[in-house]
Amino acid sequence: MKRYLIVLSLCLLFIVGVSFAVTNFILPKETPVAMYVATSSENKKIQQKLKELGYYYGNIDGILGNQSVSAIKKFQRDYGLSVDGIVGSKTLTALGLNTGSSGNYSVTEIQKKLKNLGYYTGSVDGIFGSKSITAVRNFQRDYGLTVDGIVGKNTAKALGLNGSSQSSSDLYLLAKCVYAEARGEPYVGQVAVAAVILNRVKSPEFPNTIAGVIYQPYAFTAVIDGQINLEPDETAYNAARDAMNGWDPTYGCLFYYNPATATSSWIYSRQTVVTIGDHVFAL
Repeated sequence: MKRYLIVLSLCLLFIVGVSFAVTNFILPKETPVAMYVATSSENKKIQQKLKELGYYYGNIDGILGNQSVSAIKKFQRDYGLSVDGIVGSKTLTALGLNTGSSGNYSVTEIQKKLKNLGYYTGSVDGIFGSKSITAVRNFQRDYGLTVDGIVGKNTAKALGLNGSSQSSSDLYLLAKCVYAEARGEPYVGQVAVAAVILNRVKSPEFPNTIAGVIYQPYAFTAVIDGQINLEPDETAYNAARDAMNGWDPTYGCLFYYNPATATSSWIYSRQTVVTIGDHVFAL
């Protein structure tokens, strides 16, 4: 009986010891972040963008640790996204990183090329989602390119893309309007203003050129009061360039206004999508 109790005690101690080891050495002490980004270089892009927007203050090291996850969650909270610390498609889009390109190629151009070649079967909607990424990777695999789902220089060349179709005069005019309408706003808010202008160019309800949209009668206060003639700074240029390359923090909005200064009751009837800085962006 005594021997039985000793053996039983040893077995219990063994079980407790194994449980302790599993809990403290095998299971992670911190839940890992489930990322949709596979490479260190992509993680660095996320950190860099978060740093530019004032959410991240750590090193650009490609390691998405506690500081990075905290920054991601703060960004998601501010932009009305699911606050999970996971950089999925919507968060990448809001950050301006879901363009599928490291060059000046629009998502629409990429999708059209891939569709013509039989790699992409989805809608040409300018949204670089999982179908677009899969199509790019399949194309890269067939053409002996690095299979990373990113349309860099070599992939773009193989696709026959020649770069942005936007002229330098368009960029200059867009930057002028951004500076006149949104200087002093957070950077993402300046990109958003540029995105609204570009969304109008695509819409059948507005003129089909940047100049036509900006100079449409009574469309922009900055044109009416002459601020459009001010010279844009580098930030406005960067915001205009980011919008041209596919970043749309407004998710397709056609209107924006400042509630503190807006005088038109009509604008309040539009569907609000997001508020960035002092501007409300609406459909």
